[in-house]
Amino acid sequence: MISNLLIAASLLAASTLAIADSETYSYPRADALPQDDTSNFLRDPALLTGFDLNLSAERFAKAWLSKTNERERIKADMYLLGVVDASEGIAWCKGKPFLPNTLHEYLYARFARLSKQEGEQRASKVITDGMKELRPCNWKNNK
Repeated sequence: MISNLLIAASLLAASTLAIADSETYSYPRADALPQDDTSNFLRDPALLTGFDLNLSAERFAKAWLSKTNERERIKADMYLLGVVDASEGIAWCKGKPFLPNTLHEYLYARFARLSKQEGEQRASKVITDGMKELRPCNWKNNK
C-alpha cells in the first residue's frame, strides 16, 4: 500500500513539474475592425450597408476596387455575386462554368473605366450588361 502511495505521489509531482515547464501558445491577435453598423451615428456614410438600395456603379466601383479597405471589397464582391446569380438565365445565358478569375477580370475592366454617365447608373445594370456581353444568349435556342 505504501508503494502505491509513493508511486501516486511521484506521478503527481512529476505531472505538476511538467505543467509548470510548459508554455501556453497564444495566437497572434488581429486588430479589431472599425465599427461598421448602421446604429452608430458616427459611422462613415461612404461605407456600404445592407440598406444600400439602388447602389450606383460609381459607389460600387469605389468599394470593389478599394486597395485599402478589405471589408468594403468583400461586401461589394458579395453584391456582385448576388447580381450575377440572380440574373443568370434571365439576362445572360447559362453555360460552361467560368474559369476562376474570368468574371472578375472582365467586370473589373468595365468598372475601372466607367464614364461619369455610367457611374450614375445602377451597379446591377452595369454588371448585368457586362454579363450579357461575356455570355450572350440566343434566347430561342438556349432557355
